[in-house]
Amino acid sequence: MTLFSVPRLRGAFFFLLICIPALAVAHPHMQFTSTAEFVWDEKKLSGVYLEWVFDPYFSADIIRGYDLNGDGLFNKAETKAVYEGAFTYLKNYNYFTFISQKDRREMAKTVEQFSVSQKKGLLLYRFFIDLSSWAPGTIRLAVYDYTFFCDVRYPDKNPVALLYEKALVSPSWEIRENQDNPVYYDPFGSVDDTSVYYTWKKGLETYYPREIWIHYE
Repeated sequence: MTLFSVPRLRGAFFFLLICIPALAVAHPHMQFTSTAEFVWDEKKLSGVYLEWVFDPYFSADIIRGYDLNGDGLFNKAETKAVYEGAFTYLKNYNYFTFISQKDRREMAKTVEQFSVSQKKGLLLYRFFIDLSSWAPGTIRLAVYDYTFFCDVRYPDKNPVALLYEKALVSPSWEIRENQDNPVYYDPFGSVDDTSVYYTWKKGLETYYPREIWIHYE
């Protein structure tokens, strides 16, 4: 099952992203909240589980399109169908996830352990991003859509969780708007433009990502 062969998903944002370019200019058309659960393996940061909770409209499209037996759950086959038809396309947009440390800036290229569920009619995606190659210190992670088609927010309550052994490491976190490392975007770029700009040029607008800062030694 692919995105392009599922007519029931015509309201989903991926369909809009492909088929209605005019809607993708300069303002968002769907919304989700993103929480982060950072996990340590002894003294080493292993990675982060991101959990996205989608707005009711996108949720309804995916639930209706993929929960084929209507039991309110996603079995193994349905989860695979969601992954292939309504998630993997995000690799073209770096899964909306950006990591940095000092002068090192990278985008998420792969994810693991994808799962999908629903709660009270809202769709949840959960997946893992490996951060084991990052050194101790301060690591910054931001989740945002640089095409500004999706409005991504951190929830006011419990946006970050840290799982670690207190005897081995003492991490802390904060959320900050990074004024020192802006991202630039073209508000009138084509709908299939996946460019990420870290240097300003004429015609680009400026965005300051809200980043989760993880501190640990």
